[in-house]
Formats: sequence, structure tokens, C-alpha cells
Amino acid sequence: MREKLASGLLIASVIVWGIWCGGQVFNELMTVPIWSASPPESLKVYRELPSKGGAPFFPLFNPLFVVLAIGAALAAWKSARRSRKWLALSSLIAIALFISLVFYLAPLVVSMFSHSVAGDLNAAEIVAGVERWKLGNRIRLIVELFGFACSVIALRVWSAETASTNERAA
Repeated sequence: MREKLASGLLIASVIVWGIWCGGQVFNELMTVPIWSASPPESLKVYRELPSKGGAPFFPLFNPLFVVLAIGAALAAWKSARRSRKWLALSSLIAIALFISLVFYLAPLVVSMFSHSVAGDLNAAEIVAGVERWKLGNRIRLIVELFGFACSVIALRVWSAETASTNERAA
């Protein structure tokens, strides 16, 4: 039973990591260049774009990939040997990413948008803030891709471990 739960959580973790990373790559390549083209004006214009429809991607998937990575690691830990380092890395990276997003990157970008709209911060400071965010976001994206790779390796190695254990038991 525990192996089935671990297997389901590992698969779900890999899928959600993949969706999250895909969304982040899309964001970096398609969305960020639009709103960061010439701050503060581009932030003001972007904020005024209609936003009907769509789902709240960041608030939904950010906690989900963290919870699934941790849940998968906990569920698979007992039967894991060689995959423990990958399970731990996937979980630790997910936690670090969550913390960096919630406590640094999200507040920074929200602040830059707010100051751009309010006009209460000079343009040079807004440009500097946007550039700090872009650098931090790119670093985060690289770390996220590594975390995704760790989750895939964890699933592959854990699956091989449990398959060989089950073969020996049979």
C-alpha cells in the first residue's frame, strides 16, 4: 500500500514539477519581456491589459509542487536507498524555491508594478528593481529545472529499486 502511495505521489510530483517548469519557461520567454521592456511605462501598460479568464497558475502550482515533492519523499523514503538523495534534493529545492518566491521575488515584482502605477518611485529605481527581479528569476528558473531533473531521477531510481526488491521477494 505504501509503495502504491509513494508511486502515485512520485508520478504526480514529476508531472507537477514539469508543468511548473514549463510555465516558468513560458513566463521567462513570453511574458517577462513584454512587461519588462521599458520600465516603468511597460509595467503600467501591462497592468492595464485585460485579464479575463485564465487560472491562478502561481498560487495554485507553487505550493502544489512543494507539497508533492515532500509527500513523495516521505512516502518513498522507507523503501528508498539509492533514490534518497534525489528525493531529498527534489524536496529541498522545492522548499528553497517556495521561500525565494514568496519572500523575495513575488514581493519585489509586486512592489515594482505598484510603484510604476503609483509613480511614487523614480524610474531608475524601478528599472534597477526589475533587473534584480529578472536576474533572481533566471537563477530560480535554472534551480527549478535542476529540481525537476532531480524529481525525474528520483522516480526512475526509486522505481528500479522497488522493482528489484519485489522481484527478489517473488
